Order: sequence, then structure tokens, then C-alpha cells
Amino acid sequence: MFNDNFKERVQEILDFITEITLGTYTYTLPLRNQKDELEQIVVSLNTMVEEIDTAVHQINHEKSKEVFENIIFNLDRNFHITSYSDNVQEILKYSDSELLNKPVRLLISENTELPDDLYKLLKHAIEKNLSFKVEFKHHSGYYWTGLGYLHRLVSEGKKTYTLSVFKEAYKNEKLNNSRNDKPYSAKYPSEYRSLLLQDQRVLVRKLHQYVMERLDRRLPKISDIGSEVGCSVSKIKTIFKRAYGDTIYTYHRRKRLEKAYTLIKDTSAPFSEISEECGFLSLAHFSRAFKKVYGVNPTQARNS
Repeated sequence: MFNDNFKERVQEILDFITEITLGTYTYTLPLRNQKDELEQIVVSLNTMVEEIDTAVHQINHEKSKEVFENIIFNLDRNFHITSYSDNVQEILKYSDSELLNKPVRLLISENTELPDDLYKLLKHAIEKNLSFKVEFKHHSGYYWTGLGYLHRLVSEGKKTYTLSVFKEAYKNEKLNNSRNDKPYSAKYPSEYRSLLLQDQRVLVRKLHQYVMERLDRRLPKISDIGSEVGCSVSKIKTIFKRAYGDTIYTYHRRKRLEKAYTLIKDTSAPFSEISEECGFLSLAHFSRAFKKVYGVNPTQARNS
């Protein structure tokens, strides 16, 4: 039987593949330095994403342009974050409370050459005008990699710093066709294809948020879900199945049981409370569902 670490890694890979299928090519999945088939898959996926990120817009090069994504952190003398550019939350998916007054090192991977004495790096970077590779940790565990520059600032006699990180990217320019033009043929990337992908990404994330906010209860009828998120029933079924490989109800049930498993292993909460918090009608119903998925009942899982 596969252990929990193996199952967790498989889920990370599946989630990463979902991001790729939804058109997100700016992240990579960190390696675990294990010599097994899963890590070979991760290496291949990371390589593929880098190739896609560069090539997908070069297919129609005259309609694309090279750009740079740039995120900025302002740091105090202890290298704690005091403010940041407004695109940081969009790119790395952290909340304001997870960023402000936190050491910037918490967001940076172990692979980034950032020594304990940041002042030495800062002095060296400024004097030599050198950049260094920075890998930021995405909230979901991915990496966002760029070239970093550290700058010293002086404000009211106090020394502060700015960490600016750039990432090469490609941006598809919208295609402007006049009314007299013939209908645009189906070439990728096109304005229409980009808008379609964006629409799907927004819907998938909205549905995912809808599910995760309701792990303590049963989901309503799919027609009611459609009314709440502003989408047709058929589109919900198609898009969600394509993104997560399950119906929205099967996915919701799986996430409820995963939450229950975490609460069983990491807390001493009574099973009755866990059952209620994860939206099951009764403790008996919860126990049966749990054993069907994990092969053991809640008591055996806690004692293992």
C-alpha cells in the first residue's frame, strides 16, 4: 500500500498539472531530492512548463512580446517585510497578514543563495551591481523564480532595503481585427482563446473556493450552485471534471474526509466534533465513509 507521503506527492503533482491545463506556466514544482519515479515526473513537468512558457507565444511571434514580471518588497533593517507591490498577492497568493512584518526569508526557498548575514550579500550586490537567483515559495507550494536585486534606502536617517525580483515572461498582445476582416482562424494564441482560458480559470477557482468554504455541510443541488456562481449546470460539470478529475460532489466529499483525517491525526478533538465539523449527518455515517476511503476507522487512524 502506498504511504501518506507518496499519496501527498501524487496529489501535489495532480494539482500542478491542473494549473498547467488551466494555462498557468509561471511556476515550477519543488523537488524533494528523492530518486524515484515521481521525482522524474516532476523534473519532466518543470522542464515542459519552461518550454511552454517560452514557446506558446512564439508560435505566433508577431502577436507576442517579451515582458518582465516584477515584484518588490520593502524591508526594514532586520529584513522584515514592511510593504510590497500590489502584484505580490496575485502571483504568490499570500494574504496581507502572511506578508507584513514577516521575515522575507520565510518566502524564499532553501535553493536561494541568501546567507544568514544578509548585509554581506547586500553590500556585495550593491558594490558589484550583481543579481542573484531568488526562488519564492507560492502559497500552494510551487516556486516562482526570478533574478533579485537588493538596494539600500535611507529615510529620515533610518536604513531600509528594497528587494526587487524580475522574471522573464511572454505576453500575448490582443488581436485587433476590423469589421471588414475575415473571421479569425483558429490559431493559438488568439484573443478569443486567451479570453476563453481566462474565463475557465476564473470559474474553476470560484468553484474550488465555493467547495472549500463548505466542508462543514452538504453541497446544494448543482442548479443552485450554478445560480450562486453565475454559470450553467452543464458548464460546471464539464469544467470541474476537466480540472479535478471528479464531479464537484465527489471532490467535495474527498476534501471533507481529508480534513477529517488531518483533524484526527493532528488534534485530540472528539470524533463526534470532527464528524460535525466535516459535515456528516452522524458519527456512524462518518465512520463508514472514513473506513471506506482509508481502510481503517477513525480510532485506528488516530492510534496508528
